[in-house]
Amino acid sequence: MKRNSLIGLAIVAAVVIVLASLAVRQRTFETKPSAGGGLMYGELLGKVNSVASIRVNNGSEIFTISRGAQGWGIAEKSHYPVKYDLVKKTIMGVAELDLVGAKTKDPSRHGALGLNAPEAEEGGSVGLVLLDDNGETLASLLVGRTERAGGARRYVRRPDENQTWLSSGGIDPDRKPLDWTDMILTQIRHDRIRKVEFMHPDGDHAVLERMDQSGFDFTYLGIPEGMRAVTPTELNPVAGALAFLNMKDVRPTNELDFGPTKASTAKFETWDGIVITISTIDVDDNKWARFDVQFDESLVVENTPPADLSVDESDEEAEEVEDPHATLREEAVTIRARTEGWAYALDDNKMEQLRRRNENLIEPNTPDEEDESGDLNTNQ
Repeated sequence: MKRNSLIGLAIVAAVVIVLASLAVRQRTFETKPSAGGGLMYGELLGKVNSVASIRVNNGSEIFTISRGAQGWGIAEKSHYPVKYDLVKKTIMGVAELDLVGAKTKDPSRHGALGLNAPEAEEGGSVGLVLLDDNGETLASLLVGRTERAGGARRYVRRPDENQTWLSSGGIDPDRKPLDWTDMILTQIRHDRIRKVEFMHPDGDHAVLERMDQSGFDFTYLGIPEGMRAVTPTELNPVAGALAFLNMKDVRPTNELDFGPTKASTAKFETWDGIVITISTIDVDDNKWARFDVQFDESLVVENTPPADLSVDESDEEAEEVEDPHATLREEAVTIRARTEGWAYALDDNKMEQLRRRNENLIEPNTPDEEDESGDLNTNQ
């Protein structure tokens, strides 16, 4: 082979190698972090107090967390209050979002990072828009997946750009409206419940009470002749109705009719004086509950401590005794402040416990079948 031909082949091979190297480098640039882009919205740091609303697009719905006279709330839920810590965390998370590395610009690969449009069937992102009082956009971004499971760094991009970024800062927006709220309405343990009274518009009425604070079983008060209470395993679950009672939805009570001819009620009294009355109705295929919460000092059942004989009864300058029920009063005020003026859709299982009727609590007092010893069993 001629020397010129060999030189030509060498040049062609070198060109191929160079082109292949460039392609690999370009591919690497698109899949691995490179030089960072600084703060995504650095100017927002000086305007965080100007943020008046946060618009969230989770792909299936768009909702707005907005600031009002009474604080932050969900605009689409009649401004139901949200947790301010989440609002602050989201605003500061966007303001401090640092673009630590550029990723792919290829739209066909956005889905792998969870950065397709929120409405996409696969690889959809969460859209966040922060606005001021005039509705002007202060920041707009799409938030995708974390770099790895459990990691704090997320993939992000601006909606009008194909360039994607790996970011630090831990921005993690809540996807559903109620995720921004305190969804737990009450956390009253079953052992605190002393008495439960059920009332229905048709006159059905039943009262259950625990006679011993150290006991667990309820007693049905005023059992009709010829009837008996169902087994304790059927009665006692009513005490757990207020333990971790969560809401599924919320709306103002003034939109619903909780009148006595429509609402069933369940009144719970605790050993320590908390009284919670829950009225429930059926509207539009949903079950809604309204709360009334009070503290009644006269209902407090407590063991009286022995007298301290070391105290000088002649001491006229005894210190003023603090309110022993301050914590309970505060508990009632807290629950009332959270629930007053609102109706809640509740879990079906919890709602079932709130709507017990006599037919669920008593049964005909007929002899049970004889056991092997020849004795009759009853569950009275």
